[in-house]
Amino acid sequence: MRKIVAEKLTDQISDWGHRGLIDDELLAVLKSRYSAEVTRGRILLRWLGFLAVFMLGMSVLGAIGIAMGELALYIAPILTAGIACFTWTRGVKMATDPEQHYPTSGAVLVTVGLLAGFASLVMLIPLFDIPAYNNLVPYMMFATGAVAIFTAYRHGLRWPLALGVLLLFHGLGNMHSYGGHGSYFLGIRDERITVIAALISITFGMWHEKTLEKDLNRREVGFGFIYIIFGLFYANLSLWFLSLPGGQLELVLLFSAACVAQIVAGGKFHDGRFIGFGIVFLSIDMYTRMFENFWDELSKGAFFLLSGGFALAVGIVLERRAKKVKAEAGV
Repeated sequence: MRKIVAEKLTDQISDWGHRGLIDDELLAVLKSRYSAEVTRGRILLRWLGFLAVFMLGMSVLGAIGIAMGELALYIAPILTAGIACFTWTRGVKMATDPEQHYPTSGAVLVTVGLLAGFASLVMLIPLFDIPAYNNLVPYMMFATGAVAIFTAYRHGLRWPLALGVLLLFHGLGNMHSYGGHGSYFLGIRDERITVIAALISITFGMWHEKTLEKDLNRREVGFGFIYIIFGLFYANLSLWFLSLPGGQLELVLLFSAACVAQIVAGGKFHDGRFIGFGIVFLSIDMYTRMFENFWDELSKGAFFLLSGGFALAVGIVLERRAKKVKAEAGV
């Protein structure tokens, strides 16, 4: 639950108590249930939930490797599908409990159930000796992502929505692999299509926030944030890949202009998400350009000295600009 929603409910509950509409016992129960204070215990619980999703997800992916054995080849898909159904149904029941005793644990189980469902689909490929493995996996990602998004909207859960959006983007054209010696590779098969999909995600997320999330009591509050964050990340990442060595000058200029446009738009609409992504990827853009043009031309010490001096100068200019704006606003 978002903090603003919890604060609104807490104020309403306090008003009911002052007016005598509810007794002190019920007032205490409701206040503890809808407290707007984010305690260290709650923060720790959220991170433990994230860690649980990560570790359980890795175990599900590890089950794919186990399934490559001859005996496990036939048992693992059925077993994994059963685990998926059990954890999904159990997680939905826990997450939608009216008394909300286990909201985080329920969302974790739902997400793990969806991951297990995806793993069971992947296990069918060696079972039936299906050719074109790499061509089928994206469609399995689309199917699992669609189920995850449906689950998110049906039961008002954000974690399955994040998983669904992530699977849709990866199914659309992203790929990753283990390179050995603790290294990984990340690539995008078609950056242009990914940019278009990311822009659609950003636009839909903004529409989602301005229309569907106007009513703070709706279960979909916070969904637009997920669409916008993933859209910004993949849009900037795709534009950056297009501007890497061998990229055309117009693509480099497009990436730089997009970063500046995000900062300007974020400042105009007071949206820290656009400002943050714009600044981060503009910094990456400037470092990339310096690396491409000056790394082989200068000594390493001179290169880092110039890089640090340039970053320091930009920081001073921005800091003075911020002070001037605050002075003009009377803050």
